[in-house]
Amino acid sequence: MKRFVTLLFALLLIPPACLRAGDAPAPQKKIKIILVGDSTVTDKAGWGAGFKQYLTDKAECINTSAGGRSSKSFLAEGRWQKALDLKGDYYLIQFGHNDEPGKGPDRETDPNTTYTQNMTRYVDEARAIGAKPILVTSLVRRAWDKSGNGKINSSLVPYVEAVKKIAAEKNVPIIDLHDLSQSLCEKLGRAECNKLSPINASNQVDNTHLNAKGSVVFAGLVVKALTQAVPELASCFHDQPVAASAKVFNVRTYGAKGDGQTLDTAAIQSALDACAAAGGGRVEVPAGTYLIKPIVLKGNGLTFQLDDGATLQATDNFSDFDSPEKPGAVVPLISANGLTDLTITGQGTIDGAGAKWWPDVRVAKQAGKPETRHRPRLVILSKCLNTLVENITLQNSPSFHLVPSDCEDMTIDGVTIRAPFDSPNTDAIDPSTCRHLHILRCVLDVGDDNVAIKSGHVDAAHPNAACEDILVENCTFLHGHGMSIGSETTGGVKGLTVRNCTFTSTVSGIRIKTDRTRGGTVADCTYTDLTMTDVNIPVSITCYYPKVPPEDTTEPVTDRTPHFQNITISNLTATGAQTAGLLIGLPESPINGLTLQNINIAADKGFEIRNTRKLRFTNANIATTTGQAYTIRNSEMLGFGNPSK
Repeated sequence: MKRFVTLLFALLLIPPACLRAGDAPAPQKKIKIILVGDSTVTDKAGWGAGFKQYLTDKAECINTSAGGRSSKSFLAEGRWQKALDLKGDYYLIQFGHNDEPGKGPDRETDPNTTYTQNMTRYVDEARAIGAKPILVTSLVRRAWDKSGNGKINSSLVPYVEAVKKIAAEKNVPIIDLHDLSQSLCEKLGRAECNKLSPINASNQVDNTHLNAKGSVVFAGLVVKALTQAVPELASCFHDQPVAASAKVFNVRTYGAKGDGQTLDTAAIQSALDACAAAGGGRVEVPAGTYLIKPIVLKGNGLTFQLDDGATLQATDNFSDFDSPEKPGAVVPLISANGLTDLTITGQGTIDGAGAKWWPDVRVAKQAGKPETRHRPRLVILSKCLNTLVENITLQNSPSFHLVPSDCEDMTIDGVTIRAPFDSPNTDAIDPSTCRHLHILRCVLDVGDDNVAIKSGHVDAAHPNAACEDILVENCTFLHGHGMSIGSETTGGVKGLTVRNCTFTSTVSGIRIKTDRTRGGTVADCTYTDLTMTDVNIPVSITCYYPKVPPEDTTEPVTDRTPHFQNITISNLTATGAQTAGLLIGLPESPINGLTLQNINIAADKGFEIRNTRKLRFTNANIATTTGQAYTIRNSEMLGFGNPSK
C-alpha cells in the first residue's frame, strides 16, 4: 500500500503534456479595447493615436471611429455592427459633435430623445455580446469666449448631460472628457491650447481637432479617468506614453540582406510577424534591394516603412505567385486583410517585375485569345480600416498596382505609380467597393486606367452605393486611360469628387464605362478644375463597353441596367483632343441630369451625344477642326454653350 501511494504521488508530480519541460507557456490573450466615435476620437484628428501610446503589451486597441459621424449615422452606416463583430472586451463610446443641430437630417439628433436612444443602444448591444461599454463625454470644442476672459463656451453641454444621465441610470462607467478637457484648456490658456491644435486648410487654428501632441495630451486624460473608473484595466496602460516608433522591427535584424540576390522573403515576413505579435509598431526596410516572393502585412497598428533607397523587388518566377489554396489562382506580392490603422510609408519603391509577364499577354490579345495564366496584382488591401499609403513608389506590376478592396477611411497621398505606356492592364489605383477614400498629390503614369473605381457587387450594408464618398484631388495623370468609373458598377457609385487635376497624353480624361451585364447606379459625381493636354477623349461617359455600337437597340430594364445621373463637369480645359467627348446612354436608360459648364475643348471632332435626358451645356466652347461641335440623337438638351464649330 505504501508503495502504491508513493507511486501515485510521483505520477501526480509529472507535468501534463501541455506543460512539459521546455514548452513555452501559452500566450496570454490580450484585452481588446474598441474605440467608437467621431473625428475627435480618430487616430488622424483625435485622441485615438495618443491613447495607443499608453498601452502595455497586455492590451490591444482597434479604433473604429470615423470623421463626420454622429451617434445616428454611425449606426445607419453599419459601422457599429462592424465594431461589434470585432468582439471587443471593452468599448469606449463618444459622440456629440456631429449630433448637434445644423448637421443635417442624416446626422443630427435631439439630446433628450434620439441621442439618448442611440447611446442607450450602444450600451445595451455591447453588453449583449458580453463586452463592457464605457461612455465618454465629448472632447470640448475650444470655443473661447469673445470677452477674453479665458473661458470656453461649449454648445455640447446638453449631449454631455444626456451621457451622464445614461451612465447613472444604467450603471455604466463614464469618462467625463468634456469636463476634463475644458478644465485643462482653461488652465493652459488659448495660446498653449493652440499648440495642441492642427492648422486647417485656411491656415487657421482648428479648435475642434487635435495634432499629434494634442492627441497624447488629451489621451492622457482619458487613460487616467479610465483606470480610475475601471480599475481592472490599470495593468493595460503605462503611466507615460510610449511612442509607436519606439517599437521598431528592422528587417535586417531578422536576417534580410538587401543585396538584390538573396531571397529576403522569410526575413521580412518574420519582422512583420514579430511586429504583429507585439501589438503593432514600425517595420523598417532600410536602403537596399530586397528580392522577395509574396509577403503578408499583419496586425493592427502596423507602420510598414520603406526608407529612401529601399526597393522591394518581386521575383519574376511565375510559380512564386501561385495560390496555395486555389489551383490556377495567384496571390499579390503584398497583401493585407482586415487590418486597422495600417500605414505604408517612406520614399522607397515596390517593383513588381512585370516585364516578364507582359509579352505573353500582348501575344494573346493580338491573337484574340485568353491569357495563358493569371497575373498577380502588386498590392491588395482588403477590408482595412483607417489606412494611409503615402510617398512610396509602385512600379512595373504584372497587372493592377494598388487595389483597395472593401476598405473604409483610406488616404493615398503623394504616391507615384508607373509602368510603360504599353504595359497591359497595369492600372494604377483600383478602389473596389470602398468608402471614404481620399486620393491626393499622386503621379500616375501607367498602361491602363490611372484610377478605376469599381463596384462589382452589392454591399448589403450599403445597398444604394457600395462605393461612396471618394475625393481625388491635385493629382497628375500621365499615360493611361484616365480617371475612370467601371466597368463594374453593379453595387453603385455615389459621391465622387475629382478636382484640381492635370491630364497629359492619356487615352481619356473623365471616363465612366459599363454595360448592360454589370451596370448599376452612378450618381452625384462632380468633376471640376481639370486641365487636359493631348488627351484623346476628354469626356467619355458611355453605357456601352468595351465598344459603342453604331446603332442602338432597346432592351428590357434589369437589375444590371446602368443608370447614370446627376453628374456635373465644370471648369475643364482641353487642347489637342481627337474627340471632344462621348455622352452615350442606353435607349432604355438614358444618361439623366448631366451638366457641363465652363468647358473649353479644342478637338478634331465634337461631342457624340445619344440617349440623354436633361443634358445641359453652359458657357461651353467646343472648337472642332472637322464637323459640328455636337452630333445629337435621342436626347433632351436643356442648353448649349456654343453649338457651332
